[in-house]
Amino acid sequence: MNRAPRLDDLPSYYRSVPVHVHDEPISVKVELARWLAEEERRRGARPVTLFRNVERHPGAAVLGNPCPLPVLLATMGIEADDWLPALGRRIAEPAEQTRWARGGWRELGGLDEVPVPWHRPGDAGRYITAGVTITHSPEGDLNLGVYRIQVVGPRRVRIFFDPRTDAHRNWRRHVDSGRALPFTTFIGADPVNLLAGASRLPVDGSDFDVAARLRGRATVLDEELGVPVDSQYVLQGEVGPELETEGPFAEFKGYYVPARQSPVATVRRVLAAPTPFYPTIVTGNESGLTLMSLQNEYLMYAHLTAAGFAVDRVSYPHAARAEFLVVISSPQPDRELLRAAMEFDRRAKVVVCGTEPQDVWQTVASHGFSANTDTYHWRGAPYGDRIGLLFDRRPEGTPVEF
Repeated sequence: MNRAPRLDDLPSYYRSVPVHVHDEPISVKVELARWLAEEERRRGARPVTLFRNVERHPGAAVLGNPCPLPVLLATMGIEADDWLPALGRRIAEPAEQTRWARGGWRELGGLDEVPVPWHRPGDAGRYITAGVTITHSPEGDLNLGVYRIQVVGPRRVRIFFDPRTDAHRNWRRHVDSGRALPFTTFIGADPVNLLAGASRLPVDGSDFDVAARLRGRATVLDEELGVPVDSQYVLQGEVGPELETEGPFAEFKGYYVPARQSPVATVRRVLAAPTPFYPTIVTGNESGLTLMSLQNEYLMYAHLTAAGFAVDRVSYPHAARAEFLVVISSPQPDRELLRAAMEFDRRAKVVVCGTEPQDVWQTVASHGFSANTDTYHWRGAPYGDRIGLLFDRRPEGTPVEF
């Protein structure tokens, strides 16, 4: 019997945060996610936790809250105070060429041997939330994406491909031509791959090149499987034309998405590292929101600075689910900057621009502003208004200091 991973078995970037070790027996069916939520309420922050005694999964471990900001920055070798301009510079630089090596995994009997959690009581079942899925277009173009995957059997899953994604287009084109779509999902590699899979960067090369840009060093892939050699679990299979009901599922934005029809996939191979840990993003809380905010912040910063605007800081607050409110600090806030930001990210409902608008409510109280509005669309249909606020009239007097 394989032993469960220890702290020393985790990658070095986890030394950037305290990691709590949980050695009491715990079930992946709701109990693990509930423990994390209760601990977050008790501590005021969600701990990175290594669960080493997972019931019915001897020798495996689950890593809860695997992607807090210090870990993401540590994987990229970036200091906390400098991360936004540093990523802005890296995005504009060429990626180091991908390197190839041989990973080391063992074959499992199926998905029943993988400690995939059932996160929330209202979820339809067990969900993979931190996997990065590789698909290809019929022409061979590679795409990385982060898609929720519902496990419904040892060799059967349902994958939600958002119709707006490249994976959905790849699947649709394969199916329309009478072929299944091959896919590979890797879990537990360097979390920069999660950022690359969720990015909307219009750059040349594969999404692994995006990961190399963000990381500041080359991506190392397995010669046979084409996945990062540090992956903890790897799934391979095909997505056919069949649809089944998937969901409901507790999204990280804080609500259940309803059941819907999603493609069914057959899993041909399930591989695991010698002493694997399984990272899971517990929906509705820190990990998913940290990934979303960091991605949105560096994308907005890179877009605006590349367009010639002076930007000091970009923030997507977690309180607005890291997506629907963006706050931009600039020494020269003007209507052109506001317009460029609103055009770049049309998912944001509120865009705030000013010299120091991080305390939005204080800025509302003390500054004069002008506004720009247009229509907010949800799933392609009008869904209210969106607004941009330009705080370009500073208050008279001197701020109070202590």
